Amino acid sequence: MLPGEQEQFLSYNGEVLIFQLSKPKHAEGAADRTMNLCVRRMAFNRDTQIFVQKSSGAFTMCASHFKIEIVCCSCTTDSRTGIILPCILMKKKKRDNVVKYLLLLLHSSNQFEQSFHFTLDYELKEDIRLFTGPSVLWRHANKLFYISSKTRMVLSAPVQLSSVVWTGEIEDEGTVVLGIRTACLPESEDEDELSTSDKAIWGSEFFGYAIETQKMLTCTCFMPHAYSRVVSSVDVCKTEMLRKQLRIALVAVTQKNQMIWFQDGLPKGVCELPYEKPCSVKTAVTISNGFLFIVSFASGSVCIVQRRDTLQVASKWQKVKSVLVDDFIGSGGEQVLLIFKDDSTTDVLSSFEITDLGAVNYASRIDYKHDVPAAEGLQENGLLTVRALETRLQAGFTSVRELQQHLGVKNRVILESCRALIDLVEERTHILPTAKQVKCRSKEGLVSLWDDVENPPHSLNKETSLASKVPEHFIEKLWQRVVGDNLVVGVKLTESFYL
Repeated sequence: MLPGEQEQFLSYNGEVLIFQLSKPKHAEGAADRTMNLCVRRMAFNRDTQIFVQKSSGAFTMCASHFKIEIVCCSCTTDSRTGIILPCILMKKKKRDNVVKYLLLLLHSSNQFEQSFHFTLDYELKEDIRLFTGPSVLWRHANKLFYISSKTRMVLSAPVQLSSVVWTGEIEDEGTVVLGIRTACLPESEDEDELSTSDKAIWGSEFFGYAIETQKMLTCTCFMPHAYSRVVSSVDVCKTEMLRKQLRIALVAVTQKNQMIWFQDGLPKGVCELPYEKPCSVKTAVTISNGFLFIVSFASGSVCIVQRRDTLQVASKWQKVKSVLVDDFIGSGGEQVLLIFKDDSTTDVLSSFEITDLGAVNYASRIDYKHDVPAAEGLQENGLLTVRALETRLQAGFTSVRELQQHLGVKNRVILESCRALIDLVEERTHILPTAKQVKCRSKEGLVSLWDDVENPPHSLNKETSLASKVPEHFIEKLWQRVVGDNLVVGVKLTESFYL
């Protein structure tokens, strides 16, 4: 959802929260001096396959001499309790260009709590982020500012920047801001080194700034500086500290209409995106397909990229109003919820789709006329899905075939071991099968597991002579059992036979 819109969606614990501004009903002739921020909690019903309202709430604000707007919303951690709560940033603008901002928390009882407020002489427009605290971060005049529920005052980071591409938590560092700034070149750097460095070539670089510790971080573990000219948004998928070194896996979308996978600062894969001007990327962790990367575009289009051996566009949509990620059906994994624009009804959840590009696929009254062209879009989505399913099916078939071969080998070894044991008890010479015999029994062309030595011509006569010396009817009973990982064979001899 774009900042500033007066209807915003947020996913929280498998529910969809719909925030809307509305004016309360007054008696005729009464002055309208208040505004309500209303919230509706919607849950997906798998039986009826629609969203139903579970509860609602409202927060009343004084609107006298103010123009009230919703700036943005997100789920952040309340540092007092460690609980993640929905957080909403509101704007109240006076006529004299003084702007007051309110940060609200929504509790499970649908009660709103005002965490803090602050006043500025300008409007927040660039790189607005909500994070742990709750806290607010933004960019203004190429400077980074932030305020939290602890400080309750606006602070400035000692950096000049052109954009913020990611904000999140990193172990041992707390909240980290990854941004882009003009390259800071050391004065002592040699001219030869200056001409070949990424910073000098591209004129810009990535930087990392830890909010809590107020220190700069080395950004070589994120991406090479050469990408700082084109990257527009980043989502960090995994971070870990290994041998005192930070290791990071992330995806980035670029102004060149590409998505790139980075591992420990090196590009590992690239994918061409189907639309222009990608503006954000987020990750869903699904049960059936693992990581799915959801890319949103300025035009309102959305595509999903899968990472198998390579990055591939798995599906795409147009005329999307909002895209959310959560466990909406209660399966234990995440799904993607696409909310489509539908001007034919006031129900904001009338046209939607829930999918994980696998077993989960729910849709309700989606108007495919929005797709341009509709038939080609549907056909291409279907083709991409079929290809992904074919790949999974082929991988599963290969695994089953390998398992069958493995079981066949085990069965033949057990059978031959039983024969050898019986021959041993009956004092006969056991003749091992040759590789040719084994190949005849198995179409996979397996070779024998023992020394492949041809039997001499007289072996058969020797076996016959030994067998003739063995008394008949000396075995009364023979049986075998599998106990754990062992094969136990039992032989009961007749009373007249003595070893």
